[in-house]
Amino acid sequence: MLDNLLNSVKKGAEKVQRRGEEVAQIARLKMEIFQLSRELDGHYARLGRAYHDGKDVDILSGIREDIRHTEDEIKGRERLITELGDTPDPRPESSSIEKVEPKPAPSFTPESPSPQAGTVPPTTPSTMPSTMPSTASNQPPFTNTGDKNTGDKGDLKL
Repeated sequence: MLDNLLNSVKKGAEKVQRRGEEVAQIARLKMEIFQLSRELDGHYARLGRAYHDGKDVDILSGIREDIRHTEDEIKGRERLITELGDTPDPRPESSSIEKVEPKPAPSFTPESPSPQAGTVPPTTPSTMPSTMPSTASNQPPFTNTGDKNTGDKGDLKL
């Protein structure tokens, strides 16, 4: 009976040890994924700078290859995490180099004066709150009581 208890304790300790090693391995893989993601950001920054500097297509292709290589390394580590029984941290899916089609902007039609769902109508002067006094001229909201002929500036009144 004591042997059975000792064997079950040993088996339990071995399970805990294996699980601890798996958790440590997963933590290392997640740290590597984080570092590779930062490296990937650097590649994208290099690609953007090279593109805007008008660099040669060969240079741009080389940077794109670096991006693909880094993405493959990240995917490989994520697969290892999945195999070890954990779920990898979610990453944005926009990391691959693909052309994205822009969405059409909402528009107004003469038949329907209201905007499409989810848009805000434009601000018109009649709907804007008035913070300035209503004057018909482009004069400031104060008056000068001085005499124009003598050069006296007088008192400014608000």
